[in-house]
Amino acid sequence: MQCSAFHYTLGMEPLTAFTLDDDAPAEDAALTEASCALVLGRLDGLVAGLSDDEKTLFCMHLLRRTLIAALLQSGFTDAEMRFDHWFAGLERAPLETPLTPCPAHTIVRALLTELGHHPWELLSAAARTISAAARFTADGSDNSAVGLPTKALEAARGLIGEGPLPFVSASSLPFAALEQLNRRLRQSALFAPIERGAAVLPLLGRDVAIERAGIRTPLWALDALQGRLLASCGAWRVPLPCPGAVTAEALRPVLGPCSRRIVMAERLAASVQGLIELAETARRQAMRMHHSLGHLRSSARAPQVWMLLAGFAPLGLEQMGVAFGITRRGTYAVRDALVDAGMARVETVRGKVLLVATGEHERAIQMSSERSGALPSPLLAEFDAAMDEIDRLLERTR
Repeated sequence: MQCSAFHYTLGMEPLTAFTLDDDAPAEDAALTEASCALVLGRLDGLVAGLSDDEKTLFCMHLLRRTLIAALLQSGFTDAEMRFDHWFAGLERAPLETPLTPCPAHTIVRALLTELGHHPWELLSAAARTISAAARFTADGSDNSAVGLPTKALEAARGLIGEGPLPFVSASSLPFAALEQLNRRLRQSALFAPIERGAAVLPLLGRDVAIERAGIRTPLWALDALQGRLLASCGAWRVPLPCPGAVTAEALRPVLGPCSRRIVMAERLAASVQGLIELAETARRQAMRMHHSLGHLRSSARAPQVWMLLAGFAPLGLEQMGVAFGITRRGTYAVRDALVDAGMARVETVRGKVLLVATGEHERAIQMSSERSGALPSPLLAEFDAAMDEIDRLLERTR
């Protein structure tokens, strides 16, 4: 069978060429699942080997990825662009449309509450810290569907927790359980894809019916709890969220069984590969943090603050104080320590001071500038003259 490759971006559904009468070979499905199993095992081992600071950074990155992916999947196309300043209370919420099922702030609040009770203490602590610091504005709070995110998470827990899900102890592979969960989702009134509807618009004095896309179903709730299924099957030790792992494409009724297995395994593998990249980023950032802030005493708050800045979003000083229990004077001390170490910079947005983590390249440029300005001009002139003399001596030997 010939099939076209598909490209996936958070918030967009993947497109494939699979149809019911053109099912994929079983060998292709088995190979895709084997590749997915390899990625699952790699992440499980990688997370287990992280230090505490690396795990905290990883959790911050994972929470950001989970929240933004949920908003994009719900149809808030400008969520990533607005997220940082929205978190600080300086920007309006992502724009609602007729196809977004509920206000954006209800999704992020429901997810932070859910993950604040996660069994992995480091992830739950990070979620509680972020929830305390968050200043998400509540545009569209009069929407009648404000309770949908909580209902979606409850329904997702029910579907994933319904027994029995297949469990093969010898192999610890989750794919039979994923297939059974997929069947349940296709029968769910809340999660099954909604067909395109019709809208009637007045045009030149006449009512014209046009086709419009269906409202997005809250598949992000299943992403948030997907790790529970993987952990119950023995594939993972920690039930991590899997942003983007569940898509409407895998729920299409026209897919053949092998084609469906391929779509599910590919999407899960792509999601997990993204988490692997987050873990690797956390390792690099932790190494940089220890190099720049390792001289501080163990009780210092600057490293804790920087991990939130680097992994999640910029912070206002007032947010910092609430999230970490720091006095106003203490927030200035933390700010100065991070700025002096080249780990953060201060930005003023709409009259509010934000502390923003600097990237590695920004620190390199700053250090290069400091080195270039460290020597007084007479010494530089003497050095240049000596190099010129060496060049002249080398010319004579040629």
